[in-house]
Amino acid sequence: MLAVLAAVANAGAAIISKGLTTRLPARQLIGVLYVCNALVLLPLAPFADWRWSPAIVALHLLSVGLMAITAISVWDMLDAGAASATTTATALSPIPAAIGTAILLPGTFRPVQAVGAVLVTVAVLAALTDAFEGLDRRGTWLRVLGAACGTGLLTVVTRLLGDEGVGVVETYVVRTSLAAILFVALFPPRDIPLRAAPRLFGRALVVTLYFVLLILAAQQGSPAVVQTCLATTPLLVLGWESWRARRRPPARILAAAVLVLAGVTASLAL
Repeated sequence: MLAVLAAVANAGAAIISKGLTTRLPARQLIGVLYVCNALVLLPLAPFADWRWSPAIVALHLLSVGLMAITAISVWDMLDAGAASATTTATALSPIPAAIGTAILLPGTFRPVQAVGAVLVTVAVLAALTDAFEGLDRRGTWLRVLGAACGTGLLTVVTRLLGDEGVGVVETYVVRTSLAAILFVALFPPRDIPLRAAPRLFGRALVVTLYFVLLILAAQQGSPAVVQTCLATTPLLVLGWESWRARRRPPARILAAAVLVLAGVTASLAL
C-alpha cells in the first residue's frame, strides 16, 4: 500500500516536473529542486535519531551517486518527451531492483518476482524507440538505462540503510542535501528566477511525500516488489494527460502501460 501511494505521488511529481521544463532549463532545475526537497524535512532533523558508521557513510554516498545518474537521465527525458513516456522509461527499474535485491538482500527476494519485472521490461522496450524528440536513439537508451538502474538500485540502497538503523529523516535529508550541493555546482541555476520559488517548493512537497512513502515501503518490504508497484506510475500519468488533452494516448505508450500493470499484478499475485 505504501508503494502504491508512492506511485500516486510520483505521478503528480512527474506532471509538475514536465510543466517546469516548458518554462525553465531542465538541468539547472535539478540543484534548486534538491535544495527545496532537503528543506522540507530539515526542520525535523534535530528531533531524529542519527546513526553513523563507515557502512552508513558509504551507503549515503552511493545514494547520491545513484540520484545523480537518475536525475540527469529523467530531466533530460522530461525536457525531450512527455511525462508519461518518461515514467514508462523508469518502469524498467524493477529489473535492477530485483537483481540488486537478489544479490544484497537474498532473504527478501523470491525468484517468482522476476516474472513481473520481465513483463515490465518487455513493455518498456516495445514502446520507447521514438518517444523522445530531440534525443537520438542511443541517447534515449542511455538515459532510459540510467533512470532505470538509478531508480531501482536506489530503492535497494534505501533498504540497506534501513537495515543499518537509519531513519527516514536522516536517509532523506542527507542524500538530498549532498545532491543539492553537487548539482548547484555542476549546473548553476543562473536562469531560474526567484519568482519560481513557490512553484518549485510546491513540487518539493509532492516529491518529499513520494520519497517518504518509498523509504517506509522499502524498509518494510522487498525492494523488488516495492519497485514493481511503483511501475504503475505511467498509468496514472497517462490518465491525466489523456483527460487534459481530451485525446487518446499514443498506442505504443498505452500498450506499454497496460503491460506494466500486468507485470505488477503478476509480481504481487505470485
